[in-house]
Amino acid sequence: MDDAERRSILKVLYVTIFLTATGLGTTTFLLPVYAETLGASYTDLGLIGAVGNVVYTALTLICGYMLDRYEKVSLYLVFTGIGMATMALFSFVSSIPQILAVRALLGLASATFWVAASTLTAQISPREELTQSLGRYNLAWIAGFTIGPYVGGLVSSLYGYTLFFYSQAALITVSLVLGLMRIRGRIELLNVSSHGRATLGELRPLTLAYLTLIPFTLVLGIYMAIIPGHMKVVGLTAAIIGLLLTVTNGVRGLVFLNVQQLVKWGAWRSMFTASLFMAASMFLVRSGGDAMSFGIPLVFYGIGSGIMTPVALDFISKRTPERLRGTAMGVHEAIYGIGMCLGPLIGGAIADSYSAHTLYTILVGVALLIMPFAYLMTREPKP
Repeated sequence: MDDAERRSILKVLYVTIFLTATGLGTTTFLLPVYAETLGASYTDLGLIGAVGNVVYTALTLICGYMLDRYEKVSLYLVFTGIGMATMALFSFVSSIPQILAVRALLGLASATFWVAASTLTAQISPREELTQSLGRYNLAWIAGFTIGPYVGGLVSSLYGYTLFFYSQAALITVSLVLGLMRIRGRIELLNVSSHGRATLGELRPLTLAYLTLIPFTLVLGIYMAIIPGHMKVVGLTAAIIGLLLTVTNGVRGLVFLNVQQLVKWGAWRSMFTASLFMAASMFLVRSGGDAMSFGIPLVFYGIGSGIMTPVALDFISKRTPERLRGTAMGVHEAIYGIGMCLGPLIGGAIADSYSAHTLYTILVGVALLIMPFAYLMTREPKP
């Protein structure tokens, strides 16, 4: 298959990623807000986030293994269908225990989708355009994260959460239909090399890169599971919370646009800068009480996470044997799952036992831990 055909397929793939990421991401962001309306405490919010991310972590590894052994496009479409069904189930949820159960399914849907989407992008992309292709992949899902929370906040405020969940299911349905019609049949992605020679030991040189992600994902878990609920606690409406999340993710998207420049600038410099912005964000969010006082630190968070996400993914992708790409992406997403599980679980308990102020103070130090790991990571010889 020539490069022109690969680029054509990638364009359709990016649209499906945008649609599915909008549904999965918007629901993940606004679920803490919905849970707070049902009386959830900080500990409940942390548990909801942790349950989903325990499943997310486990499934990323399984999904990566499957993608290296079975046809990737078919799996991608199956995983998209799982996401569609999960969104529909949320419309029947009306209690914290029910949220916990369906949040676990959302963890499954998210894990399989993100591992498959990143693997397909890397596999379909012409090799010399890998950084550009991964940059567009990141732009596709962050665009969904940008538009989704604001529109979703408006829909849930005006028409209720049942219609909101149905609307997210509808988006993913369109993604599934588009994938069936415009991707399936045009390309087949099945590894033909011997799997007996492919081992996780080959990913050992990436250990420091994976460790560098842990402090970042701990903060990310708080951002997704605790901060939206915290903003609801202090009196912000779902529409305002959605707008703030939209602004944050919009900033992330603008940073994603510069991924090639960030890669040229160097992983160490980029991650050092990201660490500073995230630490400043957690320091400032401690005094959040209205839209403006939350907005500034969330913009800082958007800049920091906008640097970390594409730079780390590019660093790992370029150092991965092709036959292990699915597994490498699975481990990459599993690290996200671990951090996003431990962050909300421990963070929710700290906020309830002490205060949200204490939690964010601790996270300042966590964000700064990115620096030493990133320094060591970039001093390793290229595998």
